[in-house]
Amino acid sequence: MTRSTDFSPAWASPPGETVRHLAAKKNLRFDDLAQALGVPREDLSQFFNGELSITPGRAKGLAGVVGASVHFWLAREAQYRQDGQTLRDESRRWVASLPFADMARYGWLNTTTSTGDKLRQALEFFGVTTVDEWRDTWLSDRAGLTAYRTSPVFAAQSASVAAWLRQGELAAAELSASAWSRDRFERLLPSLRPLTRVNEPGEFIPRLQEQCAACGVAVVVVRAPKGCPASGATRVKNGKAILQLSVRYLRDDSFWFTFFHEAGHLVLHEDRLFLEWSDRRELDSQEEAEANKFAGQMLIPQSEEGALRALPHEYRSIMRFAKNLSISPGIVVGQLQHRGLVRQDRLNFLKKRYSWAEQS
Repeated sequence: MTRSTDFSPAWASPPGETVRHLAAKKNLRFDDLAQALGVPREDLSQFFNGELSITPGRAKGLAGVVGASVHFWLAREAQYRQDGQTLRDESRRWVASLPFADMARYGWLNTTTSTGDKLRQALEFFGVTTVDEWRDTWLSDRAGLTAYRTSPVFAAQSASVAAWLRQGELAAAELSASAWSRDRFERLLPSLRPLTRVNEPGEFIPRLQEQCAACGVAVVVVRAPKGCPASGATRVKNGKAILQLSVRYLRDDSFWFTFFHEAGHLVLHEDRLFLEWSDRRELDSQEEAEANKFAGQMLIPQSEEGALRALPHEYRSIMRFAKNLSISPGIVVGQLQHRGLVRQDRLNFLKKRYSWAEQS
């Protein structure tokens, strides 16, 4: 038979919960329990929730009226306090791993210096009640991050990436969208090319969002916080697709190529999470190559590939070619550079640069 001295409890609930349960089974009155503990009856609630600790004297009183040994109750108390400290340390480490300064600066959370307030806000932001629930929600297989957990980049920055993805979900929830339709979205994409010629994000982003929403795609532009290397992400949740961009590189060629690359994932691949790194790190080379090809041909159709390669590398020719395809000159330059037809330091003056102020 197992002796009580060998018992090493590892519960996270306060000992008072065990006392309450055993007292109920024995039909003990609260007055008798309070007397055994040596506390006023009105203080029992504090004992039950762990605010009052089990002292040697209280352990002796409990052993007499509730049962179990004095050692059991002292061990139960010590384990609870140890577990509580472990949970507090874990919570502090988790809060410290979040890009809290940027999350507050971007308006996702309120500015605060208290660790307790930070923990409360962070849990509310992610829609969870514990750090363990956060891990299960954001780092588990069902979160869709299986393909990224082995990446050193993701392992080091998982909290920042999760914060960015969560803000994307919150932003997407504010957009009204139809049910996700892969076919309608694919048919829509060629008609979006003229938007690349609109200079102001404040003008073209709402139009892009409206047209994509009709196909069940919520397009959200979410600034990446410190430690988040993501440039884009797609996933389908609750019947709505989310196409999220971080716009790490604020140029028209980068923005639109990333948009059509992410669109390619939604059209070509299964409805799982695709997460892109800003350093072009490819976790699945085949799917990434397919999305790159899709984006390139969506911007410059295959039928125009010969004309692109024969294009003189001068201002007027590029402007005419871009106008004929209803795309921005910056995209043409970007595609010429991507193919190695033009050096990376040439013709960049044709690329339109955006700023965050323009997107407010």
